[in-house]
Amino acid sequence: MNNRFKFRVWDKLAKRMIYPHNDNQQHFIIDLNGRFHNLQNGSGGDDYVIQQYTGLTDKDNNPIFEGDIVQYNQNSSYDNMDFIAKWSDDKLGFIFQSNSGEQLVNQTPHLNRFKHLEVVGNIFEHSELLK
Repeated sequence: MNNRFKFRVWDKLAKRMIYPHNDNQQHFIIDLNGRFHNLQNGSGGDDYVIQQYTGLTDKDNNPIFEGDIVQYNQNSSYDNMDFIAKWSDDKLGFIFQSNSGEQLVNQTPHLNRFKHLEVVGNIFEHSELLK
């Protein structure tokens, strides 16, 4: 079964990414306040940052999660710009935003351009890409 609702979790203390669906972390909950709790070892709460799968994949078919840093490569003004995948309350969906404020919006007429995105890192493990 292809589960569209996937999450990953940044462990602030261990400084590592946890992928509960592949990381033998099958016994977890996300509480009503949006906090991750590992039921196997009792850890959780504010020591973790939850990031949701956007439902999109990059040009190499890698899943794009909230907090991923992606590059757009398609001979346009966006070439080699870094964008961060984030949720937008205004757009009611995930967007990709650059440091300069440029946005790529996940809307049906524009989905074709997302096949040119490439995940190059994430905001926790590759923050140097944001400079």
